[in-house]
Amino acid sequence: MAKQLNCADVGFDCSAQINADTEEEVMAQAADHAKSAHGLSDSDLQEQEGAIRGAIRDV
Repeated sequence: MAKQLNCADVGFDCSAQINADTEEEVMAQAADHAKSAHGLSDSDLQEQEGAIRGAIRDV
């Protein structure tokens, strides 16, 4: 089952949507997006990992 993450569901005012086959692929794409679009650091991402994983949905 495919996975989906809406950036807004993590608390950002952002319309980005990430779709991938696995949760790990979503997490990798989300990390790239968060760094480039929102200026998050690796430590910020570690702090937010639970919220990000919790916002991933099956589609």
